[in-house]
Amino acid sequence: MSFNLVELVTSQFGGPALGQLGALLGEDNSKTESALGAAIPGLLNGITSSAQADGGASLFNTIKDHDDSILDNIGGMLTGGNSSNIMQQGSGILSSLLGNGAMGGLASAISAFTGVGGKSSSGLMGILAPIILGLIKRKLFGGGGFNQNAGGLMSLLDGQKDHVQSAMPSGFADQLKTSGFMDQIGNLGGNVSAAASNTVSNIGDAAGNAAAGVGNAASTVGNAAGDTAAAGGGLLRKFLPIAALLAIAFLGWQFLTGNKGSDVTDAATNAASTATDAAKAAIPSIDVDGTDVGAAFGDIFSSATETVSGITDVDSATAAIPSFEDITGKVDGLSGLWDKVPEAGRGPLSGIVNEGIGNLTPAIEKVNEIPGVSGVLGPITSTLLEKLQAFAQ
Repeated sequence: MSFNLVELVTSQFGGPALGQLGALLGEDNSKTESALGAAIPGLLNGITSSAQADGGASLFNTIKDHDDSILDNIGGMLTGGNSSNIMQQGSGILSSLLGNGAMGGLASAISAFTGVGGKSSSGLMGILAPIILGLIKRKLFGGGGFNQNAGGLMSLLDGQKDHVQSAMPSGFADQLKTSGFMDQIGNLGGNVSAAASNTVSNIGDAAGNAAAGVGNAASTVGNAAGDTAAAGGGLLRKFLPIAALLAIAFLGWQFLTGNKGSDVTDAATNAASTATDAAKAAIPSIDVDGTDVGAAFGDIFSSATETVSGITDVDSATAAIPSFEDITGKVDGLSGLWDKVPEAGRGPLSGIVNEGIGNLTPAIEKVNEIPGVSGVLGPITSTLLEKLQAFAQ
């Protein structure tokens, strides 16, 4: 059945929903409508292009697990107390799919083209993400004649290209190029596909030559991870499963051949370590008064995630308080540097913060469900998230 995805997304903001969205973003209806007109085809163009990097596999898995019930109450999403969390989580999803650089470029393009603020354009994308994914999911799994797999998803998206191009406002495509968005999306496909191809090829080589020296294969993984990291933080989410697959291949080969030597164990460990190092390398380096602000944010989210993962009961939650206080202090320390960050660097940094908040928030919510923990950690984690949100512009 023929349909127009751009029109379906746009129709979700008919009636009072447009005013509710404008109020949420802090923009008037005219600017909000203009921003929607640019953001919807811009996002769909980016999502489709990025999905081509791995044949739609990553996007399919994201959509398959996505809760599309949000479509049943758009007004509640825009006016409810959870709208900020939904916005953050949506931004995190987009950062993982498109990469932080592309997210920053698209937000800048929307702001420059429509006159909405940078925070508004980023927030708009965070709101649009769950709606777009939900609509795609319902079309893919709703008996529309598509195969319910990555191939079917790509077929669905390919059928929307003409609609997306027709909906692109005059001059906005040029604005996307100027902002660097198109370059980031172009690099996404080339770097990921090359890294994935090299890594999968190396799995076979490693299996055949493991006894001679698995460490060399792990080194090759490091090179592939480095290439992938250059394309942006979100790309590492596509690389990490491949790195894990390589490690499993090492160990599986050894199990089948009866060789459980330390060389293989070390190689598997190195592969995981390399992937982690590559993730850190993907964070942009922005020096302000001798502080690498990008690395500082990376360390903050890494420390916060590690601290949360160690909480299992009230005692461990209490023991984690000093760590959270230290992390919050580091966030405060970055507040004085933010105004000195070059404008071109704020978009990528905000993307990192959005993605980090989107990942950290559900982890904190999970541990707060442990009996007694919310009373111990609730105030300090809420303060931490609130302070981080100030950077998610």
